Amino acid sequence: MPKVDISGGDSVLKEWIKAVASRKPGARNLSYDEAVAAAHAIARGDSTDAQTAAFLMAMRMRGESEEEMTGFIDVFRKYSLPYRSFSYSLNCAGPHDGRSCFPVTIPVSLLLASVGFPQVLHGSESFFPQTGHSLKSLLEGLGIEVVLGVREWEAVFLQLGIGFIWTELMCPPFGRVRPVREQVGLRTLLDTVEQAMNPVHSQFIIVGVRHKTAMERLLKLLPKSGVETAYLIQGIEGTEDLPLHKSSSIRKVTLWGDEATTIDPGTFGFHGAPLEKCGKERQLELLERIVQGEEAPELHNEREHVVFNAGLRLYWFDKVGSYEEGFQLARSLLQRKEAFKLLVKWREHSGIGQSGKLSRKKMSG
Repeated sequence: MPKVDISGGDSVLKEWIKAVASRKPGARNLSYDEAVAAAHAIARGDSTDAQTAAFLMAMRMRGESEEEMTGFIDVFRKYSLPYRSFSYSLNCAGPHDGRSCFPVTIPVSLLLASVGFPQVLHGSESFFPQTGHSLKSLLEGLGIEVVLGVREWEAVFLQLGIGFIWTELMCPPFGRVRPVREQVGLRTLLDTVEQAMNPVHSQFIIVGVRHKTAMERLLKLLPKSGVETAYLIQGIEGTEDLPLHKSSSIRKVTLWGDEATTIDPGTFGFHGAPLEKCGKERQLELLERIVQGEEAPELHNEREHVVFNAGLRLYWFDKVGSYEEGFQLARSLLQRKEAFKLLVKWREHSGIGQSGKLSRKKMSG
C-alpha cells in the first residue's frame, strides 16, 4: 500500500472523488488509509463545498464499505473534544431530521437515569426544522442549557447521570460541513458517522434507523466503537422509540454477534394509536405534563408509549428481571414524578436556572 498524503486536502479529495465516482472499470472502494485521507480533507476544511458535496453524493450512490465508514469515524473522533470515558452509560443518538411528534425518548431517558442508569443523549440541530424538531431544540425548550464546555458537562453528568452532547460542539467539523449537508438535502455517510461517534465510550447504545440497510451498516460498525450491547430500532420517524400500533424490527448487537427479532406491543398488553404530529410547543406541553405525573385521559396514548419504551430498555439492559417488571417500574416512577424531579435538577445544574435566560414559565419542584 503506497503512503497516503493528507497534506494537500484539495488534490487528495479530487483523487478520491475520481476513484469512487467514475463509471470506468477503475472505480473502486477506498482503502482504510485512503478514506482517512479523504476524511481529514473534509474535517479540516481543505476541500471546497462543491468537492465535499460531490464526494458525499458519490459515496451515497455507490454505497459505503465498512473500511470507508471506519476510516471516517476514526478521523472525526480525532477532531472531537476530549470528554472523559463514562463506559457505564446508555448512549442514545437522535435522528438528524428531528421529530414531528411526541419525543418519547426524553421522558424515557429521565426515567432510566432516575434509577441510576446513566443516559447520554447526543445529536445535532434538525436539518429539516419545518418537519421535525431536534432533541437539542426540545431540551432547550424545557430549560436545559446544552451549550456547555467539556468540564461543565462532565460535572453535570457526574451529579445527575444524564446529559446531552451537541454534536457540532463536540466535533467542530460537523458544524463546518453542515451547510453542505443542508444543501445536499439527503442522508449521507456523515449521518452514520454522527450516530456511531459514542462520545463518552458508552458500553450500551440504542439507535433509531429508517431502513434495514442503515441497520446492516451500523451493526458492523458499533462493536468497533467499544459498544458491548447495542439495539438498532426501526422506530417512529426513524427514531429509537417503538410505536404501540404496530410491530417493530429490532437488531440486538453484541461482541459475539447479532440477532434479529420483532417486538409486538400487543404481546405485552399494550395497544395505542400512532402518535399525532404536532409542533414544538405542543411537544413541550405534553412532555411537561407527562413527566409531572399527570394521568389525564388525553395523555393516555403518549404516557403508554413512555411506559412501554422505558420498560423495554430497563429489561434489555438488565435493570429488571422481566419485561413486566420493567413496565411496572416505569409506571411507578412516572406516578412518583421521578422524571420531573430529575428534570428540575438538570435545569438547575446546567446553569440556565440561575442565568435568567428562560423564556418559558419557570417550572417548580
